[in-house]
Amino acid sequence: MAEPEAELEAILAEARASVAAGREPDVSGLERRVTVAAGPDVEAGAQAREQLVRIAAVWRARSRVAQEREPVEPPKPRSVPLREAFRARPTISGTLEVRRAANRAGFWIEWRPDPAVTEWEVRFSERPDLRSEYAERESRTLAADETALELPLGENPFQVAIVGRGRTGRAQRRALISGLTRESWRERWQRRAGS
Repeated sequence: MAEPEAELEAILAEARASVAAGREPDVSGLERRVTVAAGPDVEAGAQAREQLVRIAAVWRARSRVAQEREPVEPPKPRSVPLREAFRARPTISGTLEVRRAANRAGFWIEWRPDPAVTEWEVRFSERPDLRSEYAERESRTLAADETALELPLGENPFQVAIVGRGRTGRAQRRALISGLTRESWRERWQRRAGS
C-alpha cells in the first residue's frame, strides 16, 4: 500500500515542481501515470487526479497574473521624429536664381542683378503651422543694384517672394522660397517642378 502512495506523491510533487519552476505541468501525462500507480485503488487514484486538477488551476492562475503584470512594450521609436517628419522643407521656384549668401553671418540671401529689372519687390510671409496659409508680414522695395537681403527667420515656416520689375512695372524675374526656418536654413533647397 505504501508503494502506490509514495509513487502518487512523487507524481504530485513533480507537478508542483513544474508550477514552481514556471513551467506548465503535463496534466494528461501525469494523469496516465496516476492511473498506473494507483492500480486497483480507485479512491487513491481519484484523490490524486483531483490534486492534479488543483495544481493545474494554480498554474493557470499564475500564468494569467504574470501576463497582466507584464509591462506593455512601449511603442518603437519612429525612424524620423514626428516634428521632423511634418516640418516644412525649404523649396524654391521661379526664374530668379537665389542662394544663401556665402560670406555673411546670419540668414542672408543673394541673387544676381538683372539689366531688365529697375526694382525688386520683396514680401515676407509666415505661418504658425503647416496647415495654415502664409500670412504676409512685411513688404520691401529694393533698388535694382540691391541684391542681398537678411531674413528674419524664426521657428515658424517662413516664405520669401522676390519679384524683379522692369521700367513698365511688369515682372521680369521672380522667385519664391518657402519653408525656411532657423532649423532648416542649412538644408538643401528643393527646386519645385515646373519652375
